[in-house]
Amino acid sequence: MIKDIKELVFPKCRLCPRQCGVERSLHKGLCKTNNELEIASYNLHFGEEPPISGINGSGTIFFAGCSLSCVYCQNYPISQLKSAYKKVSTDELAEIMIKLQKRGAHNINLVTPSHFVHLICESIDEAKKLGLKIPIVYNTSSYDRDDVVLYLEKYVDIYLADLKYTNSSLSKSLSGVSDYFEIAIKALLAMYKTKGALKVINGIATSGLMVRHLILPGHPDNTIKVLKWIEDNLPDVPISLMSQYFPAYKAFEFKDINRKLKEIEYNEIVSYLNKTQIDGFIQDYCNNS
Repeated sequence: MIKDIKELVFPKCRLCPRQCGVERSLHKGLCKTNNELEIASYNLHFGEEPPISGINGSGTIFFAGCSLSCVYCQNYPISQLKSAYKKVSTDELAEIMIKLQKRGAHNINLVTPSHFVHLICESIDEAKKLGLKIPIVYNTSSYDRDDVVLYLEKYVDIYLADLKYTNSSLSKSLSGVSDYFEIAIKALLAMYKTKGALKVINGIATSGLMVRHLILPGHPDNTIKVLKWIEDNLPDVPISLMSQYFPAYKAFEFKDINRKLKEIEYNEIVSYLNKTQIDGFIQDYCNNS
C-alpha cells in the first residue's frame, strides 16, 4: 500500500506502469516530462458526456505529455509533440481550479493526469484549503497502476476512464505497450472498488466510474471484446461509446486505421451493444467528410 505518492517518483520514477526509472528532476521520462507540472490549456468544456459537461461546462485542464504513445492520438500536439504548454507550480494549478469553480464549472476535469499525479495531489490539497468544493474528474487512458488508483480514493471523485484494447499485439502496435489490457482492467476494478458506478444528481455526475471506448476502424472484434468485458465485470457502470475517430498523427502509416470509421462498422457495434445490458451514451455516427 502506498503511504506517500512521492515514493514512486524519487529518486527514480515508477509512477506509471512503464516504471521507466528516470530521475525526472534531471531528465524526461517516457511520458516526455520532467518533475514539473505542464499544462496546455484550461477552460470550461462543453463537449464531454452530458453528466460531466452539464449546462455550465466541465472545468477542463489539459496536461502535456503522456505515458502512452498512441499513433492515432487526436490530442497529439499536446500529448506527443508537446508543441504548446506552460509550466505551472502546484499553487498555480490550485488557483486555476478555484478560477474554474468561480466560473461555474460542474467539476475539475484533469485530462491525461497520470504522470503528474503526485503534484496534482498537492494542488488538490491546496485548492481545498482555498475553498474547492466541486468534484475532481480523473480523465485517463486507464494505463494506471492500480495501487495509485487506490491511493487516489480521497482525491478523485469521478473516473472518466478509457478501455482501449483487449489485444496485446494491437495495443503494442498502436499505443506502444503490450500490457495495456492487463494494466487497464486492474485499474478499472480499483476505480470501481473505491468509487462504484457513476452517480448522477439532477443530471450532473457527483462520483463514480464511467468507461469510454473509441471505436477504431477495421477492428470491430476489439470493440466487441471490450464491451463484453465491461458487461461481465462492471455491469452497472455506464459506457461512453465514441464514433469520432479520424486518422491523426501517425495513423496514416497504419493501413488498418488510416481511414475514418465506416457506417457499417458503427452499425455492427451498436447492434451488438443493443443486445447487452450495458447502459450509457452512444455517439451518433458522423463520417466527418
